[in-house]
Amino acid sequence: MNSDTQARGAHLVEQLAAATGADPGRRLLHARGAWAEGEFAPSPLAASLSTAAVFTAPRTPVTARFSTTLGGAGGHDGDPGDQGLALRVGDLDLVTFTLPVFFVRTGADLIDFFRAIRSDDPAAFAAFLRGHPEAATALGFAGKARPATSFTGVTYHAVHSFGLVDAAGTNRWVRLSLRPLRPLPSLDPEQALALPADYLARDLTDRLPAGFELTAHLPDPADELHDPTRLWTGTETVALGTLTLTRPQEPATETAFDPLRLPRGITAPQDQLSEDRSTAYAQARRRRAS
Repeated sequence: MNSDTQARGAHLVEQLAAATGADPGRRLLHARGAWAEGEFAPSPLAASLSTAAVFTAPRTPVTARFSTTLGGAGGHDGDPGDQGLALRVGDLDLVTFTLPVFFVRTGADLIDFFRAIRSDDPAAFAAFLRGHPEAATALGFAGKARPATSFTGVTYHAVHSFGLVDAAGTNRWVRLSLRPLRPLPSLDPEQALALPADYLARDLTDRLPAGFELTAHLPDPADELHDPTRLWTGTETVALGTLTLTRPQEPATETAFDPLRLPRGITAPQDQLSEDRSTAYAQARRRRAS
């Protein structure tokens, strides 16, 4: 990472921290979470779609962190918001959320989003939406979301497009999702808020082992490949393998997840948001350490 990128990332992180009111010593958006470990086993078809080692090796160890996105360290797992699941699978980092699309297209727009939702001016959010109509799709899903029963019972999405590169060099753009092998119904909001504030983290021990199917969603020709705010209309999916999380386990040192840490055989997303997220993750770690 060159000095210009570092400076831009540091500026982005400081603005995000100010916009969200985050504690400098904690994560900006994922302060509450729970760790687990397990393994990934690819499907028989996966190796024909990508030469990445995670799809050619019989099994790959996994480090995972579930999280609740909003609310900071003092929030409640039943508050409105989405859940996250970050994975390190060999040379692949996969950072996912329960929303299928994102609110904005760039880091700068994300800062404007948080400023608007935290503003004391009731007109601020309406003004943001007028300037960013692309946020409506994610907000629609967020508005319908109900509290999760467990981290292990919901579907997680990587909102960016990744390229699967096969042995012939053919690149296929896909969106990746993790679908629970045992889906669980959501909770009533009042029921969730009556539980302990960290009920999702507390519940994890009793839910493991738990499994997810990693799927690749293929686009239709008319779909916008590299816009993380747009849904794809394509309905074809391909199973890439099974993630099995066996037990809670906090690593001795914090895993430095990076949305652009990818192995050979997987092409990086081409949208600006993925680059901004990668830069912000790195600078946020430096900020916490200092």
